[in-house]
Amino acid sequence: MKKTSIILTLIFALALCGCGKQETAVNEVSADAVVESDSSDIMDAQAKEQTPSNEQSQDDNKETENADSDDTDEAETADENKDTNAENDAAGNETADNAATDNEMTEEEAVLEYTVTTYDESQVMYATGSVNVRKGPSTDFERVGALRYGQEITVTGQADTNWYEIMYGEEKAYVSNKYLQNDKLADESQAAAAANPQAEADAQSQTQQTTPKIQPVTEVKNVAGVILVGDSRFVQMQESVGANSCTWIAESGKGYTWFEEKAIPRIEGCVGRGTKILINLGVNDPGNHQKYLTLVNAKAAEWTAMGATVYYASVNPVWENPYVTEEQVEYFNSQMQNGLSADVHWIDSHSYITSVGYKLVDGLHYNSETYQNLYAYFMSCL
Repeated sequence: MKKTSIILTLIFALALCGCGKQETAVNEVSADAVVESDSSDIMDAQAKEQTPSNEQSQDDNKETENADSDDTDEAETADENKDTNAENDAAGNETADNAATDNEMTEEEAVLEYTVTTYDESQVMYATGSVNVRKGPSTDFERVGALRYGQEITVTGQADTNWYEIMYGEEKAYVSNKYLQNDKLADESQAAAAANPQAEADAQSQTQQTTPKIQPVTEVKNVAGVILVGDSRFVQMQESVGANSCTWIAESGKGYTWFEEKAIPRIEGCVGRGTKILINLGVNDPGNHQKYLTLVNAKAAEWTAMGATVYYASVNPVWENPYVTEEQVEYFNSQMQNGLSADVHWIDSHSYITSVGYKLVDGLHYNSETYQNLYAYFMSCL
């Protein structure tokens, strides 16, 4: 019995010890769980703390990107506004320029507004005095030349300003109706005689008694500022007269094209106030008389305005040769004499040399004595 009690006591004690250990184990597990739970909570808390920070960083980045984007947009907008303003300014300037151009065109059109009635058949009329030729039918237009007293001209129509439309060389131009008439005029001396018949009768009586035949010019005048323009005849003349003060612009075998392209630029390099320009071209190309007329009249107007004096000498006689006939020479001279403007002084060297005599060596060129005579005559006319 006693043994039985002891055994039960031991069993009870052992049971108590086992329960303690189990409770301790339970407690340890609970403690670990608490630790793990706390650690987990701490980690979660840290994670939560970190997550807002990352999100805030991302938000900050987004805000930065948005700010940059806004700045870029503002810059682009500003640039676009500048471009737009520049385009508007350019458009405004262009509009202003167009307006100015329109105003100029309007003013020009106001000047250029006229109507011309063209004749069914052109008419021949004559200048009653020295008169300007202009691009349009009024004094508002540019002057392109002039007509001399008695000059014959072809009239093709009449403007509503009453000015006549004429053929001036190969171009159309205009002359005041006050200075053209249908009837051919007497030369200036005859016109003066008509105004004073008694004075003319006295002059005729004196002329019949005292006027000799044309005599050759023997004394060579030294004229300053002379420009001589010509072809092979002037080349040989220069060689014949020797040293002189003239400027010679001459080449053999040349005509209108050379005159336009080569001679005129050289003339304009020398021309000035007091200059005397003598041109003697046409023997190599008499068919170009209209071109010569147009160009010489135009340039003479310019050179005269610069203070120069312009002369054109007739083409001198030829004999039989393979290049040009005397008939062609005479026709060229008549066309030039009638077509040259009042700015050009005509020198009839053809009549002079025919009167005093000349000598041709090949039907086209003269001997040295004839060239010297011609040179002396030209100097006497300047």
